[in-house]
Amino acid sequence: MVRTVIWTLQADAELNNAFLELLEQSKSIELTTRIIAEIYESASILAANPEVYKLDILKQNNEGNIRAFEKHTYRISYLIEEKVIYIIRVKHAKQEPLEY
Repeated sequence: MVRTVIWTLQADAELNNAFLELLEQSKSIELTTRIIAEIYESASILAANPEVYKLDILKQNNEGNIRAFEKHTYRISYLIEEKVIYIIRVKHAKQEPLEY
C-alpha cells in the first residue's frame, strides 16, 4: 500500500533552518538546494516502503512506529500510520543527540 508523506510544521521549519544554515556555510545556492532536494526525495521513498529504515533509538517509549534515517548529515525521524507517513523531525546528526 502506498501512503501519503506529510511534513509536519516542525519538521518543515527545521528543514528550512537547515537550508539557511547550509546556505550561510557553503555560500552556494545550487549546492544547498541540491542537498535539501535530496532530503525531500529520500523521504518520498517512505510512501511505498516505510519500514526501510531502522527504529528511532532516540524516541522514548517507541512502539515501533517511529523510525529514522540520515541523509547529508541530517537525521530525519518519521511516524508510520496506516495511510500516512509523518516526517516529524529534522536534526543535524552532528548535534548532541536528544531523546524526545
